[in-house]
Amino acid sequence: MEKSQCGAKTKNGEPCKKAALANGRCRFHCGKSTGPKNQAKHRESLKGNKNALKHGLYETIWMDTLTEEERELYHQVSTDPNVQVDNEYRLSALRIRRMLWRIHQEEQKDKPNPAEIRAIEDAITKVQMNIAALIRENGKLIDMQKQKSDGALDQLVEILQQARSKFQS
Repeated sequence: MEKSQCGAKTKNGEPCKKAALANGRCRFHCGKSTGPKNQAKHRESLKGNKNALKHGLYETIWMDTLTEEERELYHQVSTDPNVQVDNEYRLSALRIRRMLWRIHQEEQKDKPNPAEIRAIEDAITKVQMNIAALIRENGKLIDMQKQKSDGALDQLVEILQQARSKFQS
């Protein structure tokens, strides 16, 4: 009995000459994977799959995947840059406090794991770098607001107040 060839198109455009497995393709062209046995059930099980989620830093978030509670929260979030910087600063301070508590808990163990403590300390350093960037960003926002407020509005208010006082007299 002669073994069949894979036949998948290779990078150079020629058919693959490797031996095909049971599904007709070689191991390099998906021959080992037979795919899910029940396609519809498999697609449903992958929807919102969070099995590999470790910390959420790289998680993709789409509006249609938000829960009702998250949608309400989404609309409550302020888009004011000053408020955002302030909130991030406060959250960073809380994050550092939690990390310091985790270090304290690790140190209280009979055999503290120095690698775990070092990893938390590295994370604290990253948060502190973010805080420094927030402080710089806040300084830029304050400078921009000072530049925008050139006094023209204050002058207009003063003119209006003078006009009112003339009409009331």
